Formats: sequence, structure tokens, C-alpha cells
Amino acid sequence: MSFKRLKRDQGSSRAVASFLQLTASSIKQLETKGNIAVIPWTVSVQHGKAITQKENRIVVQEDGYYLVFGQVLFKSPSIVMGHIIQSWGHAGAAATSTELLRCLQEMPGETPTNTCYTAGVVQLHQGDELELVIPFRPQALISMDADSTFFGVIQLN
Repeated sequence: MSFKRLKRDQGSSRAVASFLQLTASSIKQLETKGNIAVIPWTVSVQHGKAITQKENRIVVQEDGYYLVFGQVLFKSPSIVMGHIIQSWGHAGAAATSTELLRCLQEMPGETPTNTCYTAGVVQLHQGDELELVIPFRPQALISMDADSTFFGVIQLN
């Protein structure tokens, strides 16, 4: 892992950390890839250059430790709903995926509405791409509201 100097806030001793939060795009629909559903995202807030967004994925530009988080508000009449946050790294010519975080939530029978939130600190490398997917539920019903379905990363210093 390489270390580089970080810009500091003027008049402060704190380093400026990068962060990025995506919210569900209310003008698009869920994409289906085989047996998973992918949420179409739009940038809600972004600061710094260590994290960018590309095609519904978060792309890491600097090695380091990051707080990764995601929440989905499910509206599906199913027993259990959930999502996975996975990282796509590039080992040689092939891209490999690693499951970073998982969230499972039992859905109430009368009113099938429930949020599923997960977060954790993970070590990421330059070029890693993060993706939040809904496995085994390609026809999932979710809220596309910005206050209930979101996905993001905060760089830790």
C-alpha cells in the first residue's frame, strides 16, 4: 500500500477525506442481470478524488480503509429480502468479485415494507469497483426515494 500526502483544511489539523453517496434514480427502473437486480444510481453528494462513480458502481481511486454503507427500502411481499455489497477487483486480466457486506431483513406479512441497512470498514485498493445488488429477487419492489435507498463510501484517514 502506498501512502501519499493529504490536503488539510486551512486552519485545521484534519485531513480532507473523500466521500461519495449515491441515491436511487427515480427516473429509471431496476436493471435485471440474470437472477439479480441492480439499482440505477445517481450521485447525491461527492467530495474529493479518492472515490468516483461509473455505471452504477463506486470506483476506488486510492488504496486505503473505507466505511462502506448501503440501505434499501423493500416493498416486496416476500419472506426475506436483502442486498449484497460486493467488490470487483482486477487480478491480472480477470475481474473477481468479493462479497463485502450483506443485509437480510424479514418482511412483515400485513404491510410488506422494511428497510435493510448495512455498513462496515473495509480495506480497498485502487481500481476496485463496488456494487450493491439484490440477489435472487430480479423483480424486487423497492422505494426509489433518496431518503430510503442509498449507497456510499467514506474514506478513512
